[in-house]
Amino acid sequence: MDAREAQQALTRATQRRQQTIAAGTAPWTRGQVWSLCSCALALGVLVDAGMIWLWVLMMVMGVGVAWQRGVQLKPTRDSGRWQTALVATFVPALALNVLFQAVARGLDWPLPNTVGMVGACLVIITLTRAVQARMAASLRP
Repeated sequence: MDAREAQQALTRATQRRQQTIAAGTAPWTRGQVWSLCSCALALGVLVDAGMIWLWVLMMVMGVGVAWQRGVQLKPTRDSGRWQTALVATFVPALALNVLFQAVARGLDWPLPNTVGMVGACLVIITLTRAVQARMAASLRP
């Protein structure tokens, strides 16, 4: 290998490293947020229909795909706090889910679990997505 080939190989390796870092530290796209919200809504519909087993099957397949295609970066000191904050956003999501369900049941609306998941989706769209973007930004070297 001559010096020019070595430099080209080094340049390609650097570009791949930068692409990996960019992929692992990017905030969720609208498509990814839509995917999360559609999974939550599917859970609500399937619970209302008494078919929770189907949702579990879908999640197992989704985790398998994510595991296979995921990007794993070295954890940084700041990421632990942001990961805790991200998990903490599920508390208001659960609270809004319960609140929306209570309202739907009080008004005798059909599909109360689905209505509850609409509340959880609102939290995902507003709060969880913002916290995840901050967490992703904290992972940049």
